[in-house]
Amino acid sequence: DFEKANSILANFDHRYPGYAVIALRRIGIERRFAMKQAGDRDSPDYSSVISRFERLIHDSRTPRKLSAFYALKLARFHAKTRNDRKLAEKIIRDAINRDKSNPQLYLALVDLAYTAPLFNERSVIEALNEVLESDQLSDEDKLRFSQRKLDFLEDLGTDVEALQKHLEYHTQLQKSIENIAVSNKRPAERGSGESVDKKVRPSECYAAYPTPQQQQYYAGAPSADNGVAAVAVPYGTIPTAATAAQQQPPISNTAQYYYHGQQQQQPAIVQPVPVLTTIQPNYVQQ
Repeated sequence: DFEKANSILANFDHRYPGYAVIALRRIGIERRFAMKQAGDRDSPDYSSVISRFERLIHDSRTPRKLSAFYALKLARFHAKTRNDRKLAEKIIRDAINRDKSNPQLYLALVDLAYTAPLFNERSVIEALNEVLESDQLSDEDKLRFSQRKLDFLEDLGTDVEALQKHLEYHTQLQKSIENIAVSNKRPAERGSGESVDKKVRPSECYAAYPTPQQQQYYAGAPSADNGVAAVAVPYGTIPTAATAAQQQPPISNTAQYYYHGQQQQQPAIVQPVPVLTTIQPNYVQQ
């Protein structure tokens, strides 16, 4: 039911104006209704569709970007549905005059020449040159269109000299953008107020020197077996039951002197003992 659907959208648009999707839905309903009325005998009457697009484009309340969006929709409608490419080009150029810094409009102009039924190399190059000669686009946008022209000349171009000439232009444009980026970066670095020598180096931030409290201490005490049990107490760990002998190892004169001809006694083999790593809840003050 075209009338009921259109009335629902019209009521919503009246209560909440400004939604582009609602306007496009209403245009789609009118386009399908015109196709249904014409059938297979006559060409559809799209006058209501075109008039609605034009009202949206030239409405003073429509933002400039949204007006360009509607213009692209109308140009596509003329090019694809009505097969009127000249009128589509005129609509795009009028939109460019209203919004000269919109790269989407230039892109539509290039695509219109690129997708022509009869391929014309000159038309595509002229459309690309018009974009590159614009003084309203940024260098970054021009670089993207320059890359498109370079790809076109390499793939479908017939003039090698034109390819070499544009390659030089593309290289110079790319270098100029890089130089501008570098020149803008240097004042920001100088404006920080810190010289390179005053900046803290990462190696200085992570330098650490051990203190006597951070070194590992070892306490050894003779055990009941024939060997010597060495109990290693690393820094930050507390033994379970520290005896007086373990807390303060006895000092003994272990130095032995051997004379010529006397058999040297082999030292006792110390058995390895696992290191205590468990921290006990009760702190035993050393």
